[in-house]
Amino acid sequence: QSMGSFLEDGDLTEVDKVLKKCLELDLPMICANPDFVVQYSDGFRYMPGNIARRYQEMGGRCTTFGKPHSEHFEACIRELGLDKDDVVHVGDSLHHDIAGANLAGIPSIFITGGIHADELGAAIGDMPDEKRLNNLFEREGATPTHVLPMFRLYDGAERNDIT
Repeated sequence: QSMGSFLEDGDLTEVDKVLKKCLELDLPMICANPDFVVQYSDGFRYMPGNIARRYQEMGGRCTTFGKPHSEHFEACIRELGLDKDDVVHVGDSLHHDIAGANLAGIPSIFITGGIHADELGAAIGDMPDEKRLNNLFEREGATPTHVLPMFRLYDGAERNDIT
């Protein structure tokens, strides 16, 4: 398996072997999803952004698309036929979601119960300490316009008391 255990633990040992061969052939890389991690109900999975970053560190050429590039946000807004004033981006990644929304000039809602939850030290559903939030925003270089501890969409089958 060319990925080894990368998805589960972020270990790039097996991936590096493939990247070295790509580098020897001077192949360019295209990364359409530059996220570093994604959270599942049973833990984190490591994402292609780590592979793209490694390839660039090795000297490889890589073009990335998607978050946090403002073009990604602008294309979505354009396709939906909306104005930036009518949109808010919701996400749990300061590096991708919030930084991208900031670059695109749209409001954002940072979900603290996502990939940064452990760093923030708050129980699920509770708002983290404001000082911890501000320290994280400063360290990551991205500040949202709004903050929520969790986010969940309900449909009529799940809850019939929402009007």
